Amino acid sequence: MSRRTLTLLLALLGTLVLPVSAQASIKIAGSAHDPSLRVNARGFATISWTTDGGARRSAVVAPGGRTTYGKRASGRDITKPNDEVSIPMLVELRRGPSGRYYALQSWRRLKGGPVELRFSRWFNAPTKLPIHAVCCKWNSEMVKGRATFHGKPIYGYSATPAGVPEDKYGRNVYIDFKERGTWHRAMGILTHRPTGRFSLWIRKYWRGSEYRARMIGPNWGRTFAPDAQGWTKSAL
Repeated sequence: MSRRTLTLLLALLGTLVLPVSAQASIKIAGSAHDPSLRVNARGFATISWTTDGGARRSAVVAPGGRTTYGKRASGRDITKPNDEVSIPMLVELRRGPSGRYYALQSWRRLKGGPVELRFSRWFNAPTKLPIHAVCCKWNSEMVKGRATFHGKPIYGYSATPAGVPEDKYGRNVYIDFKERGTWHRAMGILTHRPTGRFSLWIRKYWRGSEYRARMIGPNWGRTFAPDAQGWTKSAL
């Protein structure tokens, strides 16, 4: 076998066995109902859910983040239901014997998009996204906040002029306003490097009695941190 052929063969084998790196907390499905979660002793998580059409579906998330649909991991569930930490948009929270948390969250990330079922896996405290409203700029207010995980700011290194992240580290924070008891989307804004801070000037048509911010969690190594939410009352 020639050296060139051997090199190509090894490269091909590498693509078959290397895990796919997840971009964040992992989106499992859209418009999912009655989801369930279990994790075996090897760290493979099985998520099951029902589609709008009534079919039961499943997916397996490997320790490295690779997601395989139509499969279920063998072995008993080593996790137990848990309420030691508080995370928003929660569907199910479980904890393994090592202290690692596993969670399913559900929320509408994109305006007009489906409600997403998302999986996360991490140790210790969850993602933080506190926000506050500041009066008064240009006859309105600002909504400001900071995104962190374990005290470290969350930000990316590359984004488009419109603020769309171009790497797996960048994060958009989705700002909603509450008007007459109903939440509406204002827009998504990028967290700033190197602080993880963000701010949005509230246009007249975005003014509400309350504001909330939501963000998908960061992916740092094999940690898929949970999605976060912040909330504040209007300062006006």
